Order: sequence, then C-alpha cells, then structure tokens
Amino acid sequence: MILLHPSTDCPKTTVVVNLKDGVAPEQFAKDAKFSPNAKGYDVYVDTNEFKWYQKAARTVSSLCLKNFCLTSDKALTQDEFYWFITALYDGKTDYDIFCDFDADKCFEVQSLVSCVSKFRQIADSDSKSSTPVSVVLQLFETIKAYVQDQGSLTLKLCKRGDSDFKKYAGLYTVGMASTQDPCMGIIDYIPNTKRSNDPLDIALVGKGITFDTGGYSLKPDKYMETMRTDKTAVVYLCGALAVALLKGGLDKRVRLYLCCSENMVSGQGMLPGDIIAYPNGITVEINNTDAEGRLVLADGLLQASEDKAQYILDMATLTGAAKIAVGRDMCSVLTKEKVLDPALTKAFDEQGEMYWQLPLAPYHRRFLSSRRATVTNSGHGEGAPGSSVAASFLEQFVPKDTPWVHIDLSSAYLPDGSPFLAAGPTGATILGIASFLLNK
Repeated sequence: MILLHPSTDCPKTTVVVNLKDGVAPEQFAKDAKFSPNAKGYDVYVDTNEFKWYQKAARTVSSLCLKNFCLTSDKALTQDEFYWFITALYDGKTDYDIFCDFDADKCFEVQSLVSCVSKFRQIADSDSKSSTPVSVVLQLFETIKAYVQDQGSLTLKLCKRGDSDFKKYAGLYTVGMASTQDPCMGIIDYIPNTKRSNDPLDIALVGKGITFDTGGYSLKPDKYMETMRTDKTAVVYLCGALAVALLKGGLDKRVRLYLCCSENMVSGQGMLPGDIIAYPNGITVEINNTDAEGRLVLADGLLQASEDKAQYILDMATLTGAAKIAVGRDMCSVLTKEKVLDPALTKAFDEQGEMYWQLPLAPYHRRFLSSRRATVTNSGHGEGAPGSSVAASFLEQFVPKDTPWVHIDLSSAYLPDGSPFLAAGPTGATILGIASFLLNK
C-alpha cells in the first residue's frame, strides 16, 4: 500500500528526500546518485533526461526508505508524481509519503496508483491461485468496484463442458492438456447513456494464458519460470477499463473478451501436426505448440466480429520477437494501416506510454503457408519476422472494414527491473488504453 499526504502534515522527524538538479559534491564519486544532508538525502537528477523522475524514484528505493517527505528543486507535475510513485512500486513494500500536493491531489494520485497496483499484483499472481476461470472472476470483481452508478457491468463465462464452448476452437485445443477448464470471459460495460441494443463501440480482446509450458514444444526452464505472467494482457486490459471508470465519464459500450487457458503437456494435449478449424472456415496446422496465444486470441477476435464491434483492439504477450525488436521498455503496435490511429497515439503520448509501430504487410502471410491447412500457427522460413507474422495470423480473424489494432505486449514484465521500474509486472498500457477509451 502507498499512502500520500500533503507536506504540511509531515512530522518534523520525518526524513526529507530532495530531488536536486545537478551532480554530487566533489568529495563524492562523480556518478554518485545521492548524498546525505541535514534532514535526509539529496538525490541528484538531470531534469533533461528521459523520465528523470522515475530514475530518481529507483534511487530513492535503493535507500530503503518507507516513510519520507519528498521535495524537488523542479516541481513535479501531477503526472510525473504518479510515475515517480509507480517507479517505487515493487509489490511488497508499503510507503508513507508526504509531498508538495494538496489533499485532493494526493487522493487522486493515490487512488490511481492503488488501482493500477491491484492489476500489477494480479498479473504477478501464481498459477495455482490464478487459474483460467478464477482469474476471470477476480478481474470482474475488481473492475466492478469502480463502476459505482456510471452504468452496468456483466460477465458471461463460457468454459469447457458448456454447450457452446466448442466453437472456441483455439481455447478448446490449447486447453485440452490442462485439468483446469479453459474459458472465454466476456465482460460487458454499458454506460447509463447507452442501451443494451446499442452498437458495441470498442472490443478489447486479450490473451490470458495463466501458465505456459509451451506444450510439446516445451520451453527451457529459464523461459518457463515467469510464465505465470503470460496472462498479463487480459489483466492490463481489465485495468484500463477500471482506470477509465475511476476517472469517470466513460460513455462508450466497451466489451472485454478474456481468452483464458493453461498451455500444459499431457497425453491428450495438442500436438505438432494437428489441424484445427475455426467457425470462419480457416483451418490451422499446428507447427509449434508454444504459439498458442494467437490460437486463443482468434476466438476472441471472431466473437468480437460476430458481436459487430465498431473497433477492435487486441493485446497479448505474444512473441519473443517483439522483445528482441524493441526491448522490454516499450510495447509493439501493429495495424493494417501505415499510420496508427491518432486517438491511440495521442492517448499513449499524453500518458507517457512507450510504444513503437512494427510493420504489417500482405506479404507476411507467406511465412504461414501450409500444405495441409489454410495456414500454420507459427511462422517458418528464412527471415520470418515473428511479431509481424503473428499479427498477420490474427488479421485473418478480423473483418476487413473494421478498425483493428494489435499490441504485442513486450513491456508487460521486467525480470530484472530497469532504470525506470522495479522488477515485476510494469502496468504498461493501462493508463494509455484507459485514456483511449475515454477520448476515442
């Protein structure tokens, strides 16, 4: 928990942390990041640096202070202060911080940090407590707390054994090896300004693999140990809806499609060479059981299309190729258009989200060619660009005339931390997508 208070309420005995523009005194090493002063510590920053306030927070974190008064030579904006607090978050430390904002601003930032932190915690939860069905139920209850009297929120849960579940060919196939039921969770938000038969404004489709072994294309130990976070996309999309509701004024119909399963190994699991058929007539030859995310996302995209969504945004921790292309500090964005939706770029830019557009061209489909089916589920051939090929696979499940954006969430999780954030789930895209929902 992180508690924020105006500096006017700060006890005199509290340690003061001052963000000081400049370098340490000459008796310290030239690259020293802090030094003691009469009241606490000076933390040295270069306010011309990218996200200097987050770098400062990581230095403060290294001091192991849990209770301090924050001052700064250069006054932080409210947004910068939010990112400073976010950079302190490590999922286990409680903070009590006094700052140069009044009580109302402290409450706004604290509420926002608290909301985002709840979803970062869910993203990091272990796979025994966050099974496909249980994580959908937990996410629904967490969002519901933010709806209040703005509209209605409903959940439709379709899981293995239900009469209409088999139409979700991807979830059915990926979940076959697991003892935990795969499911499609559909969370529907209808504001008071809309009716239940009004068009669906925005569909958010997310990959929610609650644990990913890779199936028979088994991951090495090193890559499997963090696979509890392969559900991060559904968690962050739910977080975006919750933040939009927290801020108020969301007047669009928004529907979440949470495509959740485990990808395990058993005698009844999917095998390389299997062929699965989707309701739109596309058949898929499995050439890599570790390319399961796109199989379940296809179910969500088809359902959103059937529901006649006016705009579809899908997100997934989909490819290692995206992390190689742009690193873990930003996400990759792909779309049929050469220019990203201005509303999305504006939302991401204003909220300090880091992203980069990767190409998606018709010729990328050639890397999915199959002798036995419409396509393979994973790219093959010399020079196959993994993230673009994965997006090309997904494009087949979206109507040509429907605006669609795919986010490959390479910035979902930091195994070792960064200069800007502690190790663990980052919360990346939550604020950006929330702003997009509010302003699109």
